[in-house]
Order: sequence, then C-alpha cells, then structure tokens
Amino acid sequence: MTARLSEALRRLADDVPPARVPAGFFDAARTRHRRRRAAVAGALAVLVLLLGTGYALRPVALPIPAGPRHDAPGLPTRLVDPPLRTASVRASAPGTAAMLFGGPAVRTDWFETRMGVLAADADRYRVLDAGSAVAGFEAMLSPDGRYASIGATLLDLRTGKLTPDRTGGYPLAFAPNGERLVYAEDDTTFTPPNSYGTPYVGVHDRKLGADVLRVRVGTAWIPPGRTAALSPDGGELALQVRDEVWLTRVADAGADRVAEPYRKLPLAGGRLAGAGSWSPDGGSVAVLDRSTCDDCPVPSFRRTWTLALRSTVDGSPVAGAAFPPLPSRTFVQLLGWRSAEEAVALVGVPGPAAVDRPDDHDVAWEPYHEPGTEAVELVALRRGALAPEVLFRTPEGITELSVAADLAIDGAVRESGRPDYGPLPFWALAAGFVLVVLVALPVLGWLRRWRGRRRRPSPRAPR
Repeated sequence: MTARLSEALRRLADDVPPARVPAGFFDAARTRHRRRRAAVAGALAVLVLLLGTGYALRPVALPIPAGPRHDAPGLPTRLVDPPLRTASVRASAPGTAAMLFGGPAVRTDWFETRMGVLAADADRYRVLDAGSAVAGFEAMLSPDGRYASIGATLLDLRTGKLTPDRTGGYPLAFAPNGERLVYAEDDTTFTPPNSYGTPYVGVHDRKLGADVLRVRVGTAWIPPGRTAALSPDGGELALQVRDEVWLTRVADAGADRVAEPYRKLPLAGGRLAGAGSWSPDGGSVAVLDRSTCDDCPVPSFRRTWTLALRSTVDGSPVAGAAFPPLPSRTFVQLLGWRSAEEAVALVGVPGPAAVDRPDDHDVAWEPYHEPGTEAVELVALRRGALAPEVLFRTPEGITELSVAADLAIDGAVRESGRPDYGPLPFWALAAGFVLVVLVALPVLGWLRRWRGRRRRPSPRAPR
C-alpha cells in the first residue's frame, strides 16, 4: 500500500461519525441472556424433579376413590375398551373386580401386553401388564373378584399389591371359596414338533401359604383355562389329563403332599367343563361331549359342545333332562351352578373365517382359547331348554374374558354408568409438561421481543 493511499484512508476514517450505542444496550442484552438461561435451567430442573418424583412414587398404590355407591356390586351391562390414559392397577387399585378382559381393542402397538380390569361396584376401569397371558386362561379372577392370578403371580385388586404366592407355573382354577388355587408347573420337556410335558399339578392354599396337594402328571401337557376343578369344599381335585379326568383327594396326600388319583374317568373325546365342573353336592363332575353340528351358526366351525354330568363313583351318566347344545363354539368354561338344573358358563364365539381343528392334548395352540375367537358370551344352561340364555356378550375387539364367578352365579347385574379411568398415568403428565414447556418458551420469547419493540422510542426526523 502506498503512503498516499494510507493517508487517504486515515482521513476517511476520521470523517466517519462515531457509532452511537443506546444507553444500557449491553446491560439489557446481558439481562435477556441471563433470563433465558435461567428459564431453561428452571424448566429442566422442574422436569428432572417431576421425573424423579414420579419414578419414586410409582410403586405406591392409591386408595380406591371415595364416593357414594349407587349400585350393588354386579356384572356391568356394558363393557368398553380403556383408552391409553387409563391408570394402572398398581398406581390406583380398582377394588373388587367384576371382569378381567383383553383382546385387540385393549392391546395396541405401544402396549402389546395390556389387559383391562373393571370394578364390581362402579365403572372404574384400570389396566395391567399381563405379559403373554390370556384372560380366562393364564389370567383369571378369583370367584369373589378380589384376586387376579396371572402366570405365577397373585395380585390383590383391592390394594394393587402382589401377594406372596408360589413360584413358577400358571393357574388352572380357583376353589369355589377362592382360598385354594390349582396351578400347573412349567413345562420341562420338549419333543418336536410341539409336544410338552407338565411334571406336577399342585393345589396351593393361600392362608397356609403352601401346597396341600401335588399330582404327578409326567409326560402329558396340561393346557390352562379349562382342565382343573376343585370340589365345593376344596377337598377333591378333578384334573383332565389327555383323554381322562383324574380324581384326587387332598386327604390322601402324604408327607410330601403327593397323592395318586383314586379314580380315572374316560372322556371319549370330550373335555372337563372348567373350574365349576363339580356339582353342588360333590357327587358328580361336568364334562363336555364333542360332536358335529349340521346347521351350524358358523359353517366353517362345525364343533358342538353338550354339557353332561358323570358320577364320581363309576363315571356313569347322571340321569336328567339334557342341557342345550352349544353349536359353533370354540371353548366352554363352566363357572358354577345356580341349582342342580342350571349352570353358568363362558363360551367362545368364532368369527366367520374360523376353522375347527381336532384336539391334540400335547400341542399348544396360541392362544389357548382357540384361534378365530371374536367374542365371549356369558350364558345360562338349563336342563330341558332348547338353547342357552345369553346373559352378556363382549363388544367387538374384546375377545378374552374372565368374570367373578360369584356375581355370575348370583345373577348380580348393575347398570353401567360413566367410565372412570383413574388419575392420569405418570407418562401422560410428563408428556404434557414437556409439551407445555416447549410451547411456552417460544411464546414468552416472542412476548418479550414484542414488548421491547413497543417500549423502544421511535427515531426523530432530522431537522
């Protein structure tokens, strides 16, 4: 650069007027920066506090919401699928339950193992994580609706807490008084293509906290949901093992709690009728005879079940008028008896595309309530009637059901009201808080800039 050019640039710079910075400009900028940093830090602190508090408090079950009871406990006239915001049983216990239910309407892509619970005295809906358990099969309610047995766990629905129970296995049936539970030990042997073996079936006494009976099964596999029943006094076990019903007394158990069956009744292709199979007098058990229907409600599903009683003395049929047949039904689970002439049961209704399959007692179909079931009905079966009386049917999308047997047997029904889904779950509160923060920060920033522009004095025109 030449000396003349340098001198010209210096003169040009001297002629430029000095830049004027408004009074307090840097202080205001520094204050805005500090406020923004404090707001972000505060929001993060509140979020961390909310997350930590929710995590610390999540195992604590809330008491049943207080309020007047307008109806006596009973089965509802309507069942709905709980929305995603429904509280869990562990967070807010529903109390004694009327129904445990599942199906495509209850499970979602985000909650694939969800199951619904409905209280007996009000429309309090709650949900629980049941894993792969199917309501009515590996997950069932006790007759009084207080407990839910799911896999190897026993959940008290009044408190939302797990109760001390056996380890391993899956439930088969509750005793009529709910104090004892029949369960099958987990499979220990596997033979291709899909054959299983159940080592033992046990009878667990809740009050004693121990087994009172164990029956050796061996190589046979015991499916869940319909293969066991305890007598009205809880002293005898009826267990379906392949094509037989084994009868075993608790009183015959030795020091190791193991007892051998005192009688084996052939089924001839039928099934034990379920947890309520023992007659009220304990002198017979109910079985389901299988046949083929001609004019079937579902033409592709030609299976028909007919309820019959067999004497526990010699296995002979008990005399009496016939029970109505159940054509095109995937499964039947007898809940109990209103009298010697009338029984109450859950039955599976197949969809139009369901296909009947032959029984293979050692092969596990998934789910165990037969593929193609689209609804479950609660029915009354009376001797001499031409058809069963349908008491309740699950809505579309709810294909799995377990009910409190005491309510079903008593015929206790209450009118459904407005559903109560409980307090918002923690994830919903956290998501809402994050959303509010994300929306609030830009809005506050815009408001500050807008207020700053209004307070800034307008430039004066040159004179």
